[in-house]
Amino acid sequence: MRQKTIQLAIPVAIATGFLPAIAGAATIDSWNLLNVVEGPEVTGTDTGASVVYDRVLPDASATTNGQIVYTAPEADTPGMKVSNVTFTQSGDTYTGCILATSGTACDGEFQSGKRFKVQATDTGSVDLVFDVTENETDSVYRVFQRLINVTGEALGGFKIELGTGIGGGFTASTDNDGLSFSSTVSMGPGGASSFSQFPFGLFGSLDNPNPNPLELPGFFDTTSRAGYNVVQSLDSIVSTGFYGNYGTLFGNWLSQEDVPLGLLWDYASGAADPLVMAWDNGSQWEVRRGINNSLDGDDTKITAEDVYALAEGQWKYYDYGDIAGVETFLKGITLFDDAIEDLANLNLNFAINLGSNFSGSTFTLRTTSIAPIPLPAGLPLLLTGFAALAGLRYRRKQTMMA
Repeated sequence: MRQKTIQLAIPVAIATGFLPAIAGAATIDSWNLLNVVEGPEVTGTDTGASVVYDRVLPDASATTNGQIVYTAPEADTPGMKVSNVTFTQSGDTYTGCILATSGTACDGEFQSGKRFKVQATDTGSVDLVFDVTENETDSVYRVFQRLINVTGEALGGFKIELGTGIGGGFTASTDNDGLSFSSTVSMGPGGASSFSQFPFGLFGSLDNPNPNPLELPGFFDTTSRAGYNVVQSLDSIVSTGFYGNYGTLFGNWLSQEDVPLGLLWDYASGAADPLVMAWDNGSQWEVRRGINNSLDGDDTKITAEDVYALAEGQWKYYDYGDIAGVETFLKGITLFDDAIEDLANLNLNFAINLGSNFSGSTFTLRTTSIAPIPLPAGLPLLLTGFAALAGLRYRRKQTMMA
């Protein structure tokens, strides 16, 4: 595992660190920033990052494996916060939630910016510490997290743990200590209390739980969602391999710089995520969506409601230099090429129980990115995956040199 040691002029922090205090603690108060270099305020469309370290700062030997990122105007520093406003979702009542600093509420609308974004900059652990305050009642908090692979290598999965302390001083939570992942909430497919999924726009049918307001199935798979299967215990959530077609298409979990390019349509002029209309399949543009300008009931203009999924036998193929041909096929809409970044983004969904018997002033939510286990070089699937990734990297390098 590579570790990054970053020498910074770090603000002075409280020297006591994360020493526990004996109390009946049942309410999450706030994100504790003693091991964090808080990012700057951002304006326009700038992005900032609050870098998370493995020890209380300042410490010249501190290392980092990740950071919380945020982008204006949706969110601002430090990128994550705790809300203690009670809400009900899918029949479950929560004391509050852990979410992005986007100004939205825990029960905010779809695509309202609830998910805080953890960039894994290296394999290893990112320790987020939370302050708790004394309360005589139990509480449950929903966590809206996105884990983004920017490690520079494909990943084999992830692990989420609860405990206390950070870095080498992390101690995993134990049974009956008042800290656990909730198993009584129902937030996922089949009533799962925790689950992971790649963003809805890429995988999944409208028959599956899919909040897509455009009623458009996924670009890469119109029938099934994709993500990692997980095994949840009281104090850990561990991925156990893919479900859906992500692994078939891409091998392991791609790092952001290795995701393929797509041809995107900014149908909402920046007010919503653009739609992927075609992708670089390693040899040419592959168009998997079409446009019928009467689907929205108004054939005088083209809207996102006019987009539909092409059946596999209807997919169209164009040379890289013929984006104009793709636009002509798609009724003249304007496309731009960009990385399909959501292929590096994994949404994590779970809830944390904090009991009145928890005897501490802080607890730690640890997220660990796991490197893939090497497989025998002779396996055809592995060779095919390596060839595909090499082709994608080559295409991107050629594009940058052009």
